[in-house]
Amino acid sequence: MKTDIISIKKLKKDGTIDPSITRSLSAMIKNGNTVLMPVDAIYGLVCINEPAKREHIKKLTGDTDEHMVRMISSFKMLNEIANIDKLEFDFMHRIWPGELIVYVEDIGSRGTSIPVRMPRSKYQQDIIEHVGKPCLYAALLDKEKKPIFRKKDIIAALDGKIDCLLLIDEFCKEHTLPSVVDISKGTLTIINEGRVSTEEIKSLYFLGKDDSVL
Repeated sequence: MKTDIISIKKLKKDGTIDPSITRSLSAMIKNGNTVLMPVDAIYGLVCINEPAKREHIKKLTGDTDEHMVRMISSFKMLNEIANIDKLEFDFMHRIWPGELIVYVEDIGSRGTSIPVRMPRSKYQQDIIEHVGKPCLYAALLDKEKKPIFRKKDIIAALDGKIDCLLLIDEFCKEHTLPSVVDISKGTLTIINEGRVSTEEIKSLYFLGKDDSVL
């Protein structure tokens, strides 16, 4: 497999990239290809949500289906994949877009939770919007489960294994992983405190609730 490598220095001031690159990456993903790009500064594999693509990512990253993040660009997309009540909707509306992964109940399987996020990066939202449906994302991690961020390490790990690498120089540096929470069972569980603090997450989740639930 020949891997295309697209390299740019940084995002534009409005958080976008050249529209021609956005359209090209969107078309690749929509056509069933796998691409790598930084999602809020953490590089990861992105593709459409289909069984064959999930298997491909699983082989490359070791992620299981339930840990592959569903990326959305709108709350309309969220309603297509998750069962959420008003409290949960309000919470995610306060916290997104942002560096937070939220486990919610899968609309296709009662009692099963799936991780979802709405990236903060504008160019990423544009790509998902052009694809027209949620995309799968799996972070590129090393054997110690730390993000791979150096260009040479990314290329060494994936060249010839996926269709395209989008390398953005300003994100080829260390960065804290996103925070992860689970609200799929009607309560808030903090799985990982990352870029968004536990205090902020709790304050936004409990906003508007009675003091008795604290």
